[in-house]
Amino acid sequence: MPEPTPDISMDEALETLRSQAEARWGADYVQERQDLLELAASYVVNVGNNLPDVETEPGFYQ
Repeated sequence: MPEPTPDISMDEALETLRSQAEARWGADYVQERQDLLELAASYVVNVGNNLPDVETEPGFYQ
């Protein structure tokens, strides 16, 4: 059985996205698309912190 993962914070997700974006596309990209990165980080946090139980069967099998 997989180990539970700790909840990820918005700051952690945003910093990870920023660093990856800067490494791939440069600092100008990060500055120009700050709002987009914040939105993406909020989605990552929302999905990552609300995963179904391991025992929950996916809907397409029901």
